[in-house]
Amino acid sequence: MRIGDVAVYVIHIGEKWAGSMQRSLNPDERSMIGPERVWVSGTFPAADSSENFTLAEELLPAGEGVVNCSWSITAPQEVVCRALSVSFDIPAGRAESTISIDNVPVSLPGQVRGIGLYRKNRAAEVVIAPAGGRAIRVTGRFDVSVQDNRKFAQNSFSVRISPVGMTGKLREWSLNCRLEVLPQEK
Repeated sequence: MRIGDVAVYVIHIGEKWAGSMQRSLNPDERSMIGPERVWVSGTFPAADSSENFTLAEELLPAGEGVVNCSWSITAPQEVVCRALSVSFDIPAGRAESTISIDNVPVSLPGQVRGIGLYRKNRAAEVVIAPAGGRAIRVTGRFDVSVQDNRKFAQNSFSVRISPVGMTGKLREWSLNCRLEVLPQEK
């Protein structure tokens, strides 16, 4: 899904650091997009594994600019997960872009300093404000990390949320949050 310049998707990082994304999803016949509900289900390959994940994503409108989001993933057997999260990617190189986690601003450097910029367990709120776009508030209870993807020749930053206390091997995974597109500041 896209919200302005922000790409939102599920990403899995496997045992050998390879990545697999929801973008490679093979949707099944239950997937539907309508004004009252978006339901996407299907399979995509787990990275560094012969297993396929089964994904169910549900987006339910909950008011003007507000959506309740739910993702669940299952696998036939445990899969090594260095990371399994919902990623919010914003373009890099725009000084006006901001991110805050539980009201703490996260600095987005102009030059690449490293990969991991910030991490917080048990966060309740993330606000992502891409330059020139409307801010997105994500609320719930989740672990969050901010990553500089320029280290991988991708001109973006990622804000990744995952279930609190996620372990390194998973067979079942789920995450719920509330997503709100905030009014444009005047």
